[in-house]
Amino acid sequence: MKHFRFDVPGALQTNRKLASCTTVQFFGAEMQCIRNFLRMCFLLFIIFFMSCNTSLCEIRNGYEKDILILKESLKNLTEILIEDKDLTGIQRRKMESSVETLVNHISFYDLTENLLNQFKIIAPRLYAEIDTISDRKGRPVHVYVKFVPVDATKVKAWGTTYLNQVKNDKDAYLSEYGELTVSIKIWLVPKALLVLSHELGHVKYQIPNLASYIDFHKKYYKGELSNFMGHHPHDPSGKTAVHTEKIFQKEYFYFLKNTHEKIQNPLILLAKIRKGMNPKLYALANTRRQTVTM
Repeated sequence: MKHFRFDVPGALQTNRKLASCTTVQFFGAEMQCIRNFLRMCFLLFIIFFMSCNTSLCEIRNGYEKDILILKESLKNLTEILIEDKDLTGIQRRKMESSVETLVNHISFYDLTENLLNQFKIIAPRLYAEIDTISDRKGRPVHVYVKFVPVDATKVKAWGTTYLNQVKNDKDAYLSEYGELTVSIKIWLVPKALLVLSHELGHVKYQIPNLASYIDFHKKYYKGELSNFMGHHPHDPSGKTAVHTEKIFQKEYFYFLKNTHEKIQNPLILLAKIRKGMNPKLYALANTRRQTVTM
């Protein structure tokens, strides 16, 4: 009897190995693609999340633009003025003028930061209400605040909210900071935070009711520039401002009762901020008239 043994040809065995190897490589490549895809999804999610965060409405410091660059410029100019003994008189005067401008801008930035933080501590709910405000269409609106020297605004009032709207979108607020932004300027008076609460009251009403309020404003004020604007007996913005001011007063009395701390006069606070800078800068800044970029 003959026995036959079935031998797998070498070529076929090789093909099987290749097929097995190819299958492993295929699934390996597929898993790598899935991992890359998941990584990409995660990155896109992070980007989306961050973009959403940057678009959220908030109260902002009106001096914040390029503040880090300005602080670095001030540091560099200071070093040159102190160390470079070869500067001509003209060069030194020009640099001192630049330093003066930077010192004023930075000190008012720091002052505004300090006062906004004080306001947030005293009246957190009121602050949060404006910090999360949206217009009639649900779009977030940034509110920019600047504390400025007395008499530094066109309208001679302790506080001013600049009313304007986008040309082709009556519900969109407009200011020098761009679309969907509001600009508030507060004079540096002892009751600056109370004045801010009043102006935030105007903002509280105007942002979600901008289109109808502008019609009311045009009808009753007819383009006048005075501290009476916003306070017509029938003005809903003015009424909300007065009500918000009263809320802040109650919050402040509660704050005093529980902490026994008083709000420092903003002028004294500004002097401390400027004095806390480089002593030579402080001396230089105080030889000139106090100014600030509007």
